[in-house]
Amino acid sequence: MKTLLVTFGCSWTMGIGVGYTQGQSEEEFKKIAWDKNTNDTLSFRSLLSKKYNLINKNWSKGGSSNQQQIRLAKTFFSSEEFNTLKTEFDKIIVLWGITSTARNEMWSNELDRLVNFVYTDTNIDLVKSMAVMSYNHEHEVKQLTTELQHWNIFFKNLNISNLWFDTFNHHDYDFSNSSTENLIFKNKNPRDLLSMLAINNGSTNIDDQYHRSIWENDSNRVDFLVNQGILNPISKHPTQQGHAQIADMLAEHIEAIL
Repeated sequence: MKTLLVTFGCSWTMGIGVGYTQGQSEEEFKKIAWDKNTNDTLSFRSLLSKKYNLINKNWSKGGSSNQQQIRLAKTFFSSEEFNTLKTEFDKIIVLWGITSTARNEMWSNELDRLVNFVYTDTNIDLVKSMAVMSYNHEHEVKQLTTELQHWNIFFKNLNISNLWFDTFNHHDYDFSNSSTENLIFKNKNPRDLLSMLAINNGSTNIDDQYHRSIWENDSNRVDFLVNQGILNPISKHPTQQGHAQIADMLAEHIEAIL
């Protein structure tokens, strides 16, 4: 059976930094961190694709916001490309990683394109003002809950199997009026990959600090996994070992819908 794996998410799903080798300088690391061939070969999405003989169509991007990923999904699933792919594959699986709520995208007239930004970048006056006036984490999680419910119905109607996961922060979605069967580790708290990696590698001190993923040690989960070699010490993204562990964590969920 010919199966297409469509992936959405941020830098963790993309595989940013997976080419890190121990002792690498920051300058050396930056030269290879965004190498597409490396990311497409060593990331957990690629490992899963190899394990189950899947073709991966990837939309995840480094630094991506949830808003950007939702926009890209709308564009892709309404495209002629998707209409063609539907006829070429026997099965389609969507694996979608939810990233930090403290990100967004907006149009820049100066750059003449959409740009992603993080609300915590207080060095930019506009972003600082937006963070104070507009950003509310609880509201963003409610919006995400609605999006998950919407896309679950959308994929079901198209006979597409889909799975969600929290990437590096646990979000308390309110699914009181709908099913959570598509949410990986739905009964765990915390359920995000960062926390699950820390637990699986022996940490008994899991904090609830919101990880911003901006190349900083802002959580004891990050410190612990850097020391274990699961995250690299420069950008704090998963290493090859980290991606291999994530692939193992997700494998049974992919296998269950094949």
